[in-house]
Amino acid sequence: MSPNEFNAAWDARDRLVEELTREHCLPKRTLYIRRNDGGTFAISLLPDQGGVVAIDWYNAIYKTQILRQPVLRLDPYEQKAEGFGGLLGFGEKGARGWTIRLIDGGHVRAEAGVLPNITAISDVLVSEDPFLSGKRKPRMAPFGQLRPEDKGICERILSLWERLVLQNG
Repeated sequence: MSPNEFNAAWDARDRLVEELTREHCLPKRTLYIRRNDGGTFAISLLPDQGGVVAIDWYNAIYKTQILRQPVLRLDPYEQKAEGFGGLLGFGEKGARGWTIRLIDGGHVRAEAGVLPNITAISDVLVSEDPFLSGKRKPRMAPFGQLRPEDKGICERILSLWERLVLQNG
């Protein structure tokens, strides 16, 4: 990313935080999933009210959806090996994980894939959230703190979030 792209991403973060604060939707807890395309998907629990905010983010562009009666569904997902199957750095290694789907009103409203050891994922309370409440850092992408987790951690995080969304919905 260029310095202008970093600034644009942080400017968008500032607008998002202002928007969430103004609408009394600044979340109490957020699940971040960093996609392979560089984008980020977030599910945030709304404070003192039922539902979640789904945030689909790519650099300086974001889209939010407030879902009042969400259901989080986890479906098995398999990434097939491509090219040389990751041999010598060529192609994609095969992997198994989950597709996370947020359903509201019987329709899929948002989805993202999670592949252990490949997809960056993080469960963060707002008080510890370096994205929503952290300081702006030049030369660092807003989601630079996210890192891939192993299968066990991914399973625990996703299982917890299934329950949290159900309780908050």
